[in-house]
Parts: sequence; structure tokens; C-alpha cells
Amino acid sequence: MRKQTKIVAALSATALLALGASAVTFAAGWDNSTGAWQYLDNNGSAVTDAWRKSGDYWFYLDSDGSMATDKLIQDGDDYYYVNADGAMVSNQWVALATDDDSSAEYRWFYFGSDGKAYRDHNEQVTVSDLKTINGKKYAFDQDGKMLYGWIDKDSNTIKTGDDAWVDADYYFGGWNDGSAQNGWVQLTVNTDSVRSGDGDGSDTFWFYFDNNGKKQSNKKKNINGYTFYFDKYGRMIEDWSTATKNGADGFDTPANATDSIVYTNADGAARKNQWVWAVPSEDYDKDDYDDDSYSWWWAQGNGKIFKDGIRKIKGKSYAFDEKGRMLSGIVGVVDGHYTNRYNGKDKWLDLSKDAYLDQAASLGADQKLYYFSSDEKKDGSRKSGYQNVEFDDDSYQMYFKTNGEAENNYVSKIKKYVAYGVVLKADNEESNLAGVQVDSANRKKLVGRNVEYYGTANIADGNHVLVNAAGAVQEKKTNVKDSNDVYYLTDKDGVILYAGDKKTYNSKSKDHENEITLPNGKKVYTE
Repeated sequence: MRKQTKIVAALSATALLALGASAVTFAAGWDNSTGAWQYLDNNGSAVTDAWRKSGDYWFYLDSDGSMATDKLIQDGDDYYYVNADGAMVSNQWVALATDDDSSAEYRWFYFGSDGKAYRDHNEQVTVSDLKTINGKKYAFDQDGKMLYGWIDKDSNTIKTGDDAWVDADYYFGGWNDGSAQNGWVQLTVNTDSVRSGDGDGSDTFWFYFDNNGKKQSNKKKNINGYTFYFDKYGRMIEDWSTATKNGADGFDTPANATDSIVYTNADGAARKNQWVWAVPSEDYDKDDYDDDSYSWWWAQGNGKIFKDGIRKIKGKSYAFDEKGRMLSGIVGVVDGHYTNRYNGKDKWLDLSKDAYLDQAASLGADQKLYYFSSDEKKDGSRKSGYQNVEFDDDSYQMYFKTNGEAENNYVSKIKKYVAYGVVLKADNEESNLAGVQVDSANRKKLVGRNVEYYGTANIADGNHVLVNAAGAVQEKKTNVKDSNDVYYLTDKDGVILYAGDKKTYNSKSKDHENEITLPNGKKVYTE
């Protein structure tokens, strides 16, 4: 607002002449024979507590009949001000000394074209109560005093104390300004009361006030094409926020308040359709915050972080957990949420391969598992086809469908058996051949967690398929020998019919008289 002044306009020469002219008669009119201006009625008595006009000016006669000067006048429910010459002022700011308990040196009043002080009649601040003066908006209390600082709309009073800003609705500048703030305003406030009294003291925040001076809080707001978020106290959120249009508080929010988490740039504008590499806020995830653990997050077109699902971004698919962190490695759904951890803490890839198969089997037959690149800093996208995946004990070959789901059972495309994505094959350290267990009613379906079986014990029961070190099914094999000198006989599906330390023959002779009945009923002979 333009600089206000305590100096008010002096009476014009015309007004003074008007007073002088009326003083020469004892008829009703002005008189200064006592040394003080009075207005006498037709009886020669001084008029009291009333207004009288001279020329273009109004003057007030006090209770003793003397013309009031430099004084605030209450007339009924209205307030007026007369200057040092006694003339009522209009369309003018006036500063008066104050005796209220505040830091203000004086309090400002504004007197309109009718001389009445602007004041509030509703005991609360509404848009209609705001007065526009020289292009700026101001609020006044019931006594006509200009309001300043943080204002409570419901009581139309100046809020005081360190926490005045917390519940206030408006900010009207300092005591020597008082104009309603609008647009962006950076203010330093005491945050002890909203930070559990931890002694953080004063902090500086950006606030945004609408055209009527109302503080924007507990909402998101589009400003000049960008989306900004404000917490329940009106502070612009930097970095992480859960502020929403409908009321999440967005600051000091509990960790489970995750419905609309957003991430903003350093200038407060929400990221949109962008990747964010960041550590979550302390209030959102204290463990990651304490560990300074960075994750990738995806800010959607509406600014909200995508959570708990798989999303295609620029032609590639990515998985995100229930907090919105991009997931890498083996990913599945546990207790209804996407995760790369089998117990909420430990990652599947931190297990051995066999332990992973146990955990995967416990999820149930209908559970879908995926693999997302373990190089989360550079990639993190969902993979398909063959993948070499690093578990805790070694690197293992896995195979995934075109849609990213881990294959299970016999995969005709590659002619191999796969359990929860792991290609089942012999470990050369044990043997170059191994058996995997299949369903006796459906030889294309696996049974159990399907670690590889070696040697002769219970492996030639008709329910195991022979695979080599590449995982290829060994079909129609006769007397194929592994690295441990075990001979195998398989049928057209690769099912092991015989495993032993001797070769088999289709006919009996003096050199191979020992008869063996195979699981399919056929007889063979050994030495």
C-alpha cells in the first residue's frame, strides 16, 4: 500500500472564512468569543455532541460545546475523525496512537467518502468485508482499526503468539502496511507447535494467498500452469507431500497416509510424468530416510506417485511397491501388494535358489512372479525370455513369458522345464544329468519345489524327467551315462525308466540275465 501518514490535510481557506463569517453574530451559528470555537443555537446556547457544517466541511461539537480537534469521534455506531482544524476527514488514512497490547506503534483507520471509518459488522472476515483502497484490500475490526498480521476469519481478530500462523486464514502484512497479501509470500514462522515442540524454532516457508488474501491450505493448486501442494497449515510442500484436495495433511503425516503421495521440485511445483530419484521423507518412510536409501519413483500426469502395481512407461514396464518405490529383481504379490520381498524385509534374490523355490511355492500355484532388471539405477524394467539372475548362492538361468510372468512346468517353446522362472537343469558339480519330478497324470507338469535329483535313489519311478546341464529334456535315451557313471533309460517324454550302474539290454542273454521291469511295464536286462 502507499505510504500512509499521520499528517492530515489542513482546513482550506474557504473553510476558515466560513467559520469567521459565522462568528460575528449572536444568532444561530459559529462563535469564538470564548477563545474556542462553538456553535450557538437560536437561544445563544452552545450546541453539544452534534455535527455542524461550515462551507464544505463538517465539524463536531464536543460535550462541553467546544469544537473537537484531532480526535476520533464515536457517533452512534459509527466512528469519524476530525483533524487538527476540526474538520471531518474523508477518503483518508489516519494513524492514531494505540494502547492495545501489541507491537504496533499506532493503529490505522480509514475514513470513507462519508467520513465514516471502515469497520467490520459481522464479527468475522468475509470477502464482502474486505475494503479496496488504492487497489489493495484491507480488513478492519468492529472498532475500525485496520487488521494486520495473521487473522482468524471466524473471530475477526489479530492472532498473536508463535503459533498465530497455524490456524490463521489471512495474512495482512505488518502493522504499518495491513494490505491483504496475495500470490506468493515467503514468511518466517515458529514451527515448534507443529513439530511436537522439538525446538526447531523458526523456519521459512512459501505461502500462497488468493486474490482476496485467503491462505491456501490443505490442497493442491494450479498456479501458472504448475501444480503446487500446500499442507494443512498453508506451507508450500517441498520434496514429499501427501496433501490432497480432500484433506490429507501432507506434513508430519503418518507413514500409512499414502493415498496421494507426490514429489515436488525444489521450487515446489509437482513433478509430472517424470522419474524421481530420491530418498523418501522421514515421515513417509523413516527406515529409508535414516539409511539415506534412494529409490526411483514415477510421478504421474496428475502429480501423484504411482503405487502398488505394474505400469508401462515409455514402452517399458516397471513395478512399484505400495509406497511407490520402483522394484527390482524378483517381484510378486504378497498379502495383496507388489513386492520384491518374501517376508516384508528380505528380498527373494537374497536367498539361495533352492530357498527361493521354497518361498515361491508357498505363495500358491496361481501366484504370478516377474523379473525386473536388478540394475535399478540404469534400468529396472520388466524382462522376458532367458535371463541370468543372481541369487545369493550363484547366478541361475531363468525364463519368463512375453508378458513377463515367470514360466512354470514344461515350456514347449524352449523344450525345458521351468519352476517359478528357474530353468531346471543339472548342476555340473553334482552331475551333468539330473531328474526333475513331474506329475504321473500329466508329465508336462512339475511336482513340488523341483530341485534337481541326482543318482539312482527313487529317480527311476516313472515320475522323473531326465535333463542335462542346459536343461534340455533327454528323450528316448538308452544307456546315456552321467559324469558319475550312472546309466539312464528314458521314454519319448524324457521320463526316466531306469537309472543304475549297469547298462540295459532289450533281450536276455547269458551275459545279461538280470531282468528288470520298467515303470511302463517293459522288461530290460542287465549283467
